[in-house]
Amino acid sequence: MEKHSLRDLANGITESWKSFNISQVNGNNVRFRVMEDVTARWHSHDASDELFYVISGTVHIDTEDGTHTLTANELFVVRAKTKHRARVEGRATILVIDNIE
Repeated sequence: MEKHSLRDLANGITESWKSFNISQVNGNNVRFRVMEDVTARWHSHDASDELFYVISGTVHIDTEDGTHTLTANELFVVRAKTKHRARVEGRATILVIDNIE
């Protein structure tokens, strides 16, 4: 068992995109991600939903059905096979839970 401070994990990260696993729960990855002034490419995941929980900042999740804007303490689930991308203007920290290899 490991304890993590989500506030402190972003300290020292200067990349515009940094994502790393911090744990696994029931076979699902728990990832910490920092995004700054970046737009991910459009993509989908055939076999896994993807949960985005915003810790700080604002994240725009573009999907086939429109844009979903998330701020701190909000979450959104992108269902498997849904084409999507994340966009951030400024800096955001995010917790991502998925079963993507």
